[in-house]
Amino acid sequence: MSKEFLPAFSARHKRGFTLIELIIVISVLSVVSLAVYTSFSNGINIWQRANEKSAEEDMDIFLDKFAADLKNSFKFTGIDFSGREDGLEFPVLLNSPGLHKRSVGKAVYSYDGKTDLLNREEVDFSQIYEDGKGSIRYSLKDVKSFKFQYYTYDKGRKEYLWLDEWVKDGLPLAVKIYLEIKDGDRINGFTRTVGVPTGS
Repeated sequence: MSKEFLPAFSARHKRGFTLIELIIVISVLSVVSLAVYTSFSNGINIWQRANEKSAEEDMDIFLDKFAADLKNSFKFTGIDFSGREDGLEFPVLLNSPGLHKRSVGKAVYSYDGKTDLLNREEVDFSQIYEDGKGSIRYSLKDVKSFKFQYYTYDKGRKEYLWLDEWVKDGLPLAVKIYLEIKDGDRINGFTRTVGVPTGS
């Protein structure tokens, strides 16, 4: 190479990027940054929604437990099936913490309108006869209204009917639960009917 060509060559390479090259790089970086931010933001929103508990999900879990308890209820001397509009208790098999084994006990469902709580309490066999208090195993919150009804066959009238209170011997054929639950700004109403296999 000639000596005259070298200064021109090195001067040309010392100039750096042209304006057009900088605009292209900035444009590409902004598009890539926007795509990364959008993906990240959507991912966080999906994760939050997936981990957010809704009142309806809590209610489904509670009602599934209620249905399982009723389907496993039975007649047992000393523990009656008794029900009102705002509460219900009946014999079930449960894991007794005091006896450290599976035992006969009772499930107690009660609604407290002051706190808007629907509670499920377990009382094992030893606690029943010692007049001990059971333990609340599950609570459903934000319950704005609640009611139990009991389905039976009236032999005198020869018809099936729903009762607001169960004071008869034996078990009803089914139990219906009405409730309204607050989910955010909305109040949703639900009804569930559960058959009692050992009902008479």
